[in-house]
Parts: sequence; C-alpha cells; structure tokens
Amino acid sequence: MRIFPFLLAGSLAVNAALLALMIIGVASGGSSPAASTHAMAPAAKMTAAVDATPGTDTWARLHTGDLAAQRERLRAEGFPPSVIRSILAAQIHAGFAARRKALDAAGGEVPFWGNFTPSSKLFAEYAALNIEELRTLRVLLGPDPDHAIAVDFRRQLPNLSDDKIDQLAAIRAHYSEQQQDISLRGSGTETLSPDDRAQLAALRKAMHAEFATVLTPDELTDYDLRTSNTANSLRNRLSAFDPTEQEFRSLYQLQSGFDDQYQFTGPPTPDQMRARNDAQNALNGQIAATLGPDRYADYQRSNDFDYRQVNQLVTRLELPPETAIQVYAVQQDIMQRAHDVGLAPGPKPSVEELQQQLTVLGDEAKTRISALLGPAGYEAYQQYGGQWMQQVRLRTTPTKK
Repeated sequence: MRIFPFLLAGSLAVNAALLALMIIGVASGGSSPAASTHAMAPAAKMTAAVDATPGTDTWARLHTGDLAAQRERLRAEGFPPSVIRSILAAQIHAGFAARRKALDAAGGEVPFWGNFTPSSKLFAEYAALNIEELRTLRVLLGPDPDHAIAVDFRRQLPNLSDDKIDQLAAIRAHYSEQQQDISLRGSGTETLSPDDRAQLAALRKAMHAEFATVLTPDELTDYDLRTSNTANSLRNRLSAFDPTEQEFRSLYQLQSGFDDQYQFTGPPTPDQMRARNDAQNALNGQIAATLGPDRYADYQRSNDFDYRQVNQLVTRLELPPETAIQVYAVQQDIMQRAHDVGLAPGPKPSVEELQQQLTVLGDEAKTRISALLGPAGYEAYQQYGGQWMQQVRLRTTPTKK
C-alpha cells in the first residue's frame, strides 16, 4: 500500500460513480442534468438512472482528448460545476497513473505484515506529483469553491461576503503551495533548517499582509482571533481557565505582541533568552493588572499542565468543577511538604527515616484524592495528572533551599 495513492482512492471512487450517473442521466432523458434535477425527485432520479441503458455514443460525444474542450462540452450540456470538476479530476488523475506506478515500483514490494515507510526522497516525489496534479486541475477550472480552504473560511468567518472568502481562499492556496515546497525539503528529517523556518515565517507574514488588503482591521482581528498560532495556543492553555470573550481578547492582544517580537526561527542566543525572560516577566505583570488578583490566580493555575489534566479528568467523571481545584490544592500541599522533609533545623534524618516520612505523605495523598475522585477516579488520576505522587515516594534525599 502506498500513502498518496491511498489518500486519493476514495475520492476517485466517488468521482467514477458521479460520472456514471450523470452520463446515464444524459443518455436516458435526452435533457441536460440541470433540467432533470428540477424535473425529478431524488429517489425517482436514482431509479431512472439505475434502470436506464446509456446510449453508446454518449461518452464518445462528450469525451475529447482536449480537456479544455471537454470542459466546454460538459458545460454546454448543463453539467453542474462540481460534477465537471469530478469528471476532469478523474481523467487528470489517470493521466498521472504511469508516473505514480513508477514511484510505487521504486518503493519496492512490502509484505502484508510490513509497514511501508518511504525514503525522504520518495516521500518528496509522491508529494510533488500530487501537488502537480492539483495545479493542473486548478489551471483548468480555477479554485474549487467547495475546497476545504474556502469551507474553513466560511465556518470561521460566517459574516464575510462570498467575494472576500474567495479572495482569502485564493491567497491561502497560493502561499500553501510555496509552504509545501519548503516543507518537502525537510521530508524524512526531524526538523527544517533555520533558513527554511525563516522562509516559512516570512511567507506567513506576507500572507497575513495580503489578507490585510482584503479585510477591514476589525475583520482581520476576528480572523486572527480564530486562526492564528497565538490564538490556538491560548485556547489550549486556557481550556481550564474558561475565559470570557473580553478576557480572551485582552489576553490575545497582550500575548500576540510578545509572540511577534520573540518568535525565533533558530536557537536563541543567551542575550535573546535573557531579553525574552525579562519580557515574559513584564507580560505576566500586564496580565495580572488586566485580570485582577482572583482571576490572575485562576489564570496561573490553568497554565499548569498538571491542573489541566485533572480538570479534563474531572469533566470526564462528571464531578463538580471545583473538584479539580481541590485535587490541585492537595497536590500543591503534599509536594510542598515533601520538599520540606529533611530541611528542618537539627540533626539530619537518615535515608530510611526520610523514606518513611515520604511514604506517609504518599499515603495521605492517596487517601485525600480518593475521597475527592472516588476509587475509579483515583486509578485514572494516577495515569492522567497523578504522576507526581510517585515522585514524592521515590525522593530519598533532602533538597536544600
């Protein structure tokens, strides 16, 4: 099995079905598909299509080796644009079959119990072939109005006009091709080179600048709030914070300025790291001033990965939301007390005495958290957020402050 042909197989099967149904419909009814669409109910159309015998000259009349000419014939017959696209896409795909078969052969035979892992070179060639195929279709028919890019824009920005949606989709498609070309250079490697990452960052910036020529400032802000890396990262980090819309907008405004200034495409220098740390402290102060003491405490807690895990677990267990805060409070209490073991003034305890005290703390943590989550919840918590309890039990030497 090969990766890219497999991805296209499902859509080609649908294309073939559409092609057959539409040709049968033309041959049997003598009218265009557009006309039959209005004349027949869906169930009746399907029955007629199945029962009818297609005319032998139907495809010969519509088909031509010139895809542009065939496009015009299909349009003249009244085929819907989506069906025309499907028919031509199937033929274009068939035209690339020989080159795809050659790549399959280059990959070698893989036994059914094996896993096909293409080399970075072969991976890049598969990807480049599919990009070329998509470009061929785009040149022939223009952008697909039902393409995932346009669909995403309509979902994210439902108040935008169709004209603006089309412009944004065309811009993103243009830059996506360039981004794919750069990303292919890193196929088979763990990371792209600093130069490649810098080029990708420059492309994202240029695409955003073009979006700004289509959208008003408010529309561009709404787009960024829904799609930018900063917004996506914030949504993930604030999942347990449950911000209001105004809180999210305020935090986004603060965070986006920080991210724009301290987005490194390569390993940062010591001076850059110091500057970033100083800016992070300043950002934290701005966030505290914006949220106020109580909500800032909630914000800090929600940024702790352990808390986010227990919050998700509490949600799955359908327990009261405050249970997550209570479990997290137990964690903070036990960990602080475990940290303080052996640090009291006076004679230092032996390793055995330290281990005994830590075991007692571990048992206390189990008792308190089981009371909050229940036995089944406690078992799940050990895997999702409760790993710190093992660390408490395993620490055998005091840590100096």
